[in-house]
Amino acid sequence: MTNWLFCITASRIGITTLAFRLHQIPAIIAVPATLGMAYVLFADQGHAGLWGFAYNRLYILMAWSVLFSGTLWLSRRPWSAAGVASVVIGGLWVGAAIKYQFLGSQLVAPDLIVAALSAETLLEMGLLPTLLILGYVVLLIASFVLEQPTLRWERKTFAVGFASSAALLIALNLPPFYIDLQWTTQYKQTLPIFVQSIWRTQLTEPTQPHDTSYCCFKADQQAETFTTAPEKKPNIIVILEESTFRPEQVLGFKPQGEFFKDAYPLKVYTAGGSTWVQEIAFLHGVAPPLYGNGWKAINLFAPGRLDGRIAHQLAQQGYKTKTIYPIAGRFYGGKRFHEQLGIQDFIDCKAMPECDKRRWNKLPDEIFFDEAVKQVKLNDKPLFTFVATMRQHSPHEKGRKPDAKRCAPAFSDKQCSIMLDYNERLKLSVKAYESLLKQLKKLPERTIVVTFGDHIPGDVAAHFKEADFYKQDRFRTYFNVWDSAQGYVTHKLLDGMEYETIDVAMLDALTLRYAGFESRYLTDKLVHLQACSGAFCGFEDALPKNQAMLKRLQPPIP
Repeated sequence: MTNWLFCITASRIGITTLAFRLHQIPAIIAVPATLGMAYVLFADQGHAGLWGFAYNRLYILMAWSVLFSGTLWLSRRPWSAAGVASVVIGGLWVGAAIKYQFLGSQLVAPDLIVAALSAETLLEMGLLPTLLILGYVVLLIASFVLEQPTLRWERKTFAVGFASSAALLIALNLPPFYIDLQWTTQYKQTLPIFVQSIWRTQLTEPTQPHDTSYCCFKADQQAETFTTAPEKKPNIIVILEESTFRPEQVLGFKPQGEFFKDAYPLKVYTAGGSTWVQEIAFLHGVAPPLYGNGWKAINLFAPGRLDGRIAHQLAQQGYKTKTIYPIAGRFYGGKRFHEQLGIQDFIDCKAMPECDKRRWNKLPDEIFFDEAVKQVKLNDKPLFTFVATMRQHSPHEKGRKPDAKRCAPAFSDKQCSIMLDYNERLKLSVKAYESLLKQLKKLPERTIVVTFGDHIPGDVAAHFKEADFYKQDRFRTYFNVWDSAQGYVTHKLLDGMEYETIDVAMLDALTLRYAGFESRYLTDKLVHLQACSGAFCGFEDALPKNQAMLKRLQPPIP
């Protein structure tokens, strides 16, 4: 009898202990993620002084409170609600850090579209963090099943908590409290940028300055139709040299080796990332900032909204239009927006064996240049080819021994190391470029090559201040033009015009004019180029009304 009672008592104790342990599992799962919010609050920064500091932390707390109270209201499971709120905000914050590391720009709502359309984008950029977050989601599902609904408070109490925190979060998102969506510094108001981008990243069509001017937003077939075309149409190759700029622009650094010959200063729109902004500026022919707050995510909005210019125009003249890309076509919607901009044949890294077998940050320019030469040889039609390279993509090696002869005393060891590695890669890129031109020179077809740098490297942008650059300008790279019939022709392309910089969105018109084409589109753009001293403007306060001719005589407008 005694043994029987002992067994029953022991069984009850065991069941009670097991129930207690199961009861604690939701808390054990939720606590680490919730404690992680303290790190997010510490690491994520605001701007605009003390107010920015307070605003950013209040915003994060209110966003967490809305998710927590809303989930609690619906489920009545406090630990599961805390875990869900923490994982959502922590996951967004980790995603923002990954995006900044690879692309140099902040996380915005359209990035979720990329994740939905292309799972490999997520996995290539952050496999381990993605798997850890997904694993935590599975644990939260288990937590939800094991946790019993609380009976301590009524749902009305949870509803009041949700309504009050939601009201405060809505107040923080009113126009007087809008923050700058264009921050490119890591951990700067990550959550406000993401949330406000939901309704603030819609492209806004700029208005035409006046009826006499066509420049340059909405497609106009009559304005873009060529009135003059060369008898023998040349191949046109456009090369985007990733993260390439004159190293002399960093004050106090002495580079070695030659830079790209006949280089001219180019105005770009981003520093240390968002390469697609410059891609679209060239292929669409409009300065992206003119499209409003969403311009840094313009690659996600371009399909279905923005037409290309140079590729579409040349395709109508019988050209075959191609892109040679150093990453997968689905990565960040690259193939999708290039096709929208007039590219007929998109050759991505997976289609080039020498590219596909290498890591993304170990890709020499020669792979893509060889493919460009191959395409010229294969095609019996004139060819327009857009080539993007990858050699200079950050990170640059940071373990190089500092060289006092080449780096100013004010340079840190890290700054010197970055610039030394950049310079070594630059010498390789220039050598590959010169080799490409020699190959094209031997071909019977005339070929024009336009080369430009998209932005300064990400680690250069991160470790050097504005004042460290020539004329305190971090948004200046270069372009040059080579013609297989005449050699380097950058200054001939400019036709006597001299400016501080040329806007990247003007390169399409300059290229087509040099190749022998004429249209109202080209004339109008070059009017704006002259009126705005090389910049892209196109508004009435910058361009005199009824000015529809260049300072030099040009063919009549159709």
